[in-house]
Order: sequence, then C-alpha cells, then structure tokens
Amino acid sequence: MKILLANPVNAGILRAVGVHFPPMGLLYLGAYLEREGYQVEIRDFCTTGEIPDYAAYDLVGISADTTRHLKAMEIARQAKEAGCTVVMGGPHPCYIDEEILAGPWVDFIVHGEGEATLLELVRALEGSDRGWEGIQGISFRQDARVVRTPLRPFIQDLNSLPLPVRHLVDMDLYRRTKFGERPITPVVTSRGCPTNCHFCSSSSFFGTKWRARSPEAVAEELEELHGKYGFGAVAFVDDNFTLSPQRVVAISEEIIKRGLDLWWWNFSRAETLVRNEEMLKVMRRAGAKTVYIGVESASPRTLDDLGKKMDLDTVIKAVELLKKHGFEIFASYILGSPRDDARAIHETIRFAKRLDTNVAQFSILTPYPGTALYEELKEHIWLRHWPFYDSQHLVFKHRHISFMRMEWLLLKANFLYYTRSKKAVQDVWRLARRHKLGLGTLFTFIKDYFWGK
Repeated sequence: MKILLANPVNAGILRAVGVHFPPMGLLYLGAYLEREGYQVEIRDFCTTGEIPDYAAYDLVGISADTTRHLKAMEIARQAKEAGCTVVMGGPHPCYIDEEILAGPWVDFIVHGEGEATLLELVRALEGSDRGWEGIQGISFRQDARVVRTPLRPFIQDLNSLPLPVRHLVDMDLYRRTKFGERPITPVVTSRGCPTNCHFCSSSSFFGTKWRARSPEAVAEELEELHGKYGFGAVAFVDDNFTLSPQRVVAISEEIIKRGLDLWWWNFSRAETLVRNEEMLKVMRRAGAKTVYIGVESASPRTLDDLGKKMDLDTVIKAVELLKKHGFEIFASYILGSPRDDARAIHETIRFAKRLDTNVAQFSILTPYPGTALYEELKEHIWLRHWPFYDSQHLVFKHRHISFMRMEWLLLKANFLYYTRSKKAVQDVWRLARRHKLGLGTLFTFIKDYFWGK
C-alpha cells in the first residue's frame, strides 16, 4: 500500500511572518509506518503549493487543527475524488467526527495518538476482513450512523517510537525560521498534560498522564538535528517541558556532555520555575535562551474560571527569576473570559506591562472543540466558521463585550504593550528587520485575517 500523509497550509500570522515548522505528528506517523515496511510520502503544503497526483496513492492521511479544517477538507475532497481511502486525525477532527463523516470525503477518523491505530487500520484495509469495529480509536460511517470504537490506550513507552522521519521532507525548506540568527526546529520529548486547563484540548487529546522520553533518547535526536541537519537551535514544544525538573537537568547535562552547541526554548509553568532555580542555572549552561509561560490573566477569578491553578505572586517571582538568570521571556495572555469585562482586560494589559517580558502574546478566548470551555459555551457560540478559531476573533456571544469591542481591545493590548517604552519599540523594529517583515507581511496578514480564511 502506498501512503501519502498531508499537512494543510497554515493561515494568519504564522503564514504572514513565514514561520514554518515540520509537521511533527506526521513525521512520527511516517516513522511508525515506515518501520513496518510501508511506503510513505509526506506532503507539507506549508512549504509547497504543488498538488500531488492523488491517484498514485492508496491512502491519504490528513492531520488538521481547528483553523485549518477547511483546507484539510479540500485535500480530502481531492484525494477521495481520485479514488483514495481518506483518513483524518489531529486535534480537531476527532471532536467533530459526525460533522466530517456526514459528508462524502472522509472514510475514517483517528482519535488521539495515531501511530498504532493508523498501522492497524492500514493492515485491515489490506486484508479481506473489513471488521472496522475491532480497531480501537477510530470513527467511521456505517449506513446512516457514525460508529466510534473504544479509545486506544496511550503509548506508555515513548522511547519505543522511532525518531521522526525527517528524511521524508526537505529540511532545508524549514531553515528560514530563525531563533536569533540560527535556524530552529521543533522537538517533542513528552506527551500528556496533567494540568487540564479549560481552554486547552491537550489533556483530552494526549491524556492527563504525563509520559516522557528518556534524556538519552532526547539527546540522540538533538545530535541528529545538530550534526546531520545543521540546526543550531531547537524548540521543545511539549506542553510543559519542565514538569520533571530532574529530567530537564539530565537533558541539559547530556547536551553539555555531548558538546552540542544549541540554543533552545521551551514551555514552562511559573511555579516550577520558582521552586527550581538550580534547574534554570543548568539550563542556561546547556544553551537555553527563552522560556514561554502562560500568565493568561491578572484576575484571580478569571484564572479559576480557566482552570489555571496559579497565583499572580508566583508569576511575578518566576519572571524576576528568569530575568535574573538572563532568559528571554515569552508570556501569553487570554482576553475575554466569560466573566471578564473591559476593566478586567485593561488590568491584564497593565499587569503585562508591569511584568515587562520580551514578548507578550495576547489572544481572545476561543472555545476549541475538545475543551471543557467548548462544553461550557457551546450554547452561546454564534460563529462556527472554523478558520476564525484562531484566537483573534470572538466566536461566542459574550455577556459583557461585543465582537467589535473585543477586536479593539486586542489591538489596544498589542499597541499599548509594544509601545510601552523606547526599548520595546526598538525591539519590535529590530525583529521586523531581522525577519524582513514589511508592508507585504502586513497586507498578507490583513487579507488572511479578514478574507483569506
């Protein structure tokens, strides 16, 4: 069986600024299938607009998140019309499987981790026994109803997975995404998130039990990225890279021991940083430059509403500690929680300016399918055009703030933050020049933002 795995093109700000990372989920799927002897190709539409000859493949697998749903469905239509079996997966299709399977373009939807499920499905498609009900973790249409099989248990030993098949994509096409002056690429070292924030589907998709690769296995992948592919920087894209401080120290020591000249950034939680200053020292020696923390709001009530178990004093201490050790800090903020009003949002903006981190990412609260927030707000959602679920648009009827005012508050947050000081303006200008962000970038973003969805 000849298999094509497809990654739909990005939209919005990522496309505008030219940030392209290889599709790690598909690279893991491809590695798993290739290890079992299957012929696999990967097409990343973020790096090429060329439409493949779908008729040359037996099965087309498509990974999609919420904003790229329509683009994924267009790939599915083209593949199905060419006679392929079409499978979809990723952190969106499994939560709206009835909507997708009501149409004619998709045959199966894979839920959660896809490696073992897709392999079993491929083997069943090759065989004579088409009893799909025995395959864990899929949805399919049978007559007029959608059948969902029991969920497959999560993979416990992540070291058992082969390294992502980066040789199936042109890694040079991703070298334009830079960290400083170095090309940067993502690395996944763990799955699962025990925090279960109400606005995030990660705990539902990958489970609440945290599963991690060993420090030695992570270091081997880093050696490949540095030595074979020539990347000088990596992004640890785990939901919470520092969940086990001892493991972070061990990974850092492996990087130092192997002499890997790497810069890196990662996601973390404030309380972990405050409790583990020695971890930060080792991270810095190993090349860590940037830490991304989710602050989300200046309102304790809003933090509770979002399931964000954190206090603001801890955030302040974490930022002070990161500055003390010379880290660049990215902080994220969510505007428009159901009980927020304009005053609460302005307080969050003031708090962000007080923290004075290098980057502040402001987003509008978005109820993604698969989240507790979606279940809470689904009766109030007025816009179900999935490309607008990009954290830049208010898609539910807010009790205090109108759609247009929320858009204005988002613009205001960014303007006030990035003009908070002369240095902040200079930093933005340097960033724009480094990444060649000119009027063309602005026009592309505006087009995607309003019309190009």
